[in-house]
Amino acid sequence: MGVIEKAASTEQDYRSSHLEVGGRYDAKLAESPFDAYMSAWERKYLPGIIKRFFPSGPARYLDFACGTGRITEQIAPLAKQSVAVDISPTMIEEARRKCPQTRFHLGDLTTTDPDLGQFDLVSSFRFFGNAQDELRDGALRAITRRLQPGGHLLINSHRNPRALYAVLDRLTGGPASGMDLHLPKLRKLLDRHGLSIVWLQPIAVWMYRSRIMLDTRPDDSQAAAKEARYGSASFASIAPDLIVVARKR
Repeated sequence: MGVIEKAASTEQDYRSSHLEVGGRYDAKLAESPFDAYMSAWERKYLPGIIKRFFPSGPARYLDFACGTGRITEQIAPLAKQSVAVDISPTMIEEARRKCPQTRFHLGDLTTTDPDLGQFDLVSSFRFFGNAQDELRDGALRAITRRLQPGGHLLINSHRNPRALYAVLDRLTGGPASGMDLHLPKLRKLLDRHGLSIVWLQPIAVWMYRSRIMLDTRPDDSQAAAKEARYGSASFASIAPDLIVVARKR
């Protein structure tokens, strides 16, 4: 969708937007320089985050709305058991190729209640930023039912209306006004479902212009230096992409 993603339609439930796109989703993600940048840095950060909270790896891991297995394939090898769920058969078809040891379930956990057991870790990436408020609540109800007390939820929030680039875009008449999941709203959402944020990892805070977002490669040495400089949780409120870990109370 380019540098700034279009807002999820209020007329079309976000769930229906990905049903038939599994075969081309990864390529589409790679075509957008900024999406590719965020994805690459998520991959860099995830192993350290998992090790911090699960030094020996999670016993049971669930990837909610797993898509093509982009996150599943990183975390599943660290877990003793892994399960992944999505409503899109085309997404799951792609994910199975990447994660042969993972058990996949095709279905919508917001409307059905399959016996998947309890989990120590649940992840969900590129979901909450795109979903509508009602779907966000439904997803968290489904997730927390399956999350052990003291278990952790690992998500990203990649459509922050208070990110520097989004503020600048709005001031110049751009489409970033359609984004709504800023950090205070996310914190309240998680708190409402009995989850407390325990870790924040900002990504791409320093990118404030479209040209920077389109031209910077994930392996650029200057990018690495700036990610280190602006990677503190104190910059989370203005991060274009944010990895969030929340603990179930």
